[in-house]
Amino acid sequence: MRAGLGEQLRDARATCGLSLDAASRAAKISQGYLHKLEAGRVENPSPRVLQRLSQVLDVPYERLMELADYLMPTDAVSAESGQRSPQEADMTAKTTDEHATNRELARLLEAVLRELAEVRHGQDEIARALKRIASGEE
Repeated sequence: MRAGLGEQLRDARATCGLSLDAASRAAKISQGYLHKLEAGRVENPSPRVLQRLSQVLDVPYERLMELADYLMPTDAVSAESGQRSPQEADMTAKTTDEHATNRELARLLEAVLRELAEVRHGQDEIARALKRIASGEE
């Protein structure tokens, strides 16, 4: 849940005097999605959407990204120490898990695409057989 992000968005929208509909249109997102964001019911909001909302609601993009738990480049390495920040360490762990998940999803998608190709091939064979039957070849 992203309650802090939702509150920030809702407060900024009110400050700008925008309705849910007007803000969502200006940000090119659905009214329902903005409502979910404001209610804190979006686990991983799109950085692209946050960028558009930052412009529409006049909220710094970096602030929205921080509230959404995204690592910003300035957070990654402490200027004085050159060491990883705690946020970067957490993000590195999340990124590693996400990469593993993305690899698994890619593998599954490839398997689905192979199966789909086999189904299409089977459909083509059936269509050819039906044409032969219809033309009296068999």
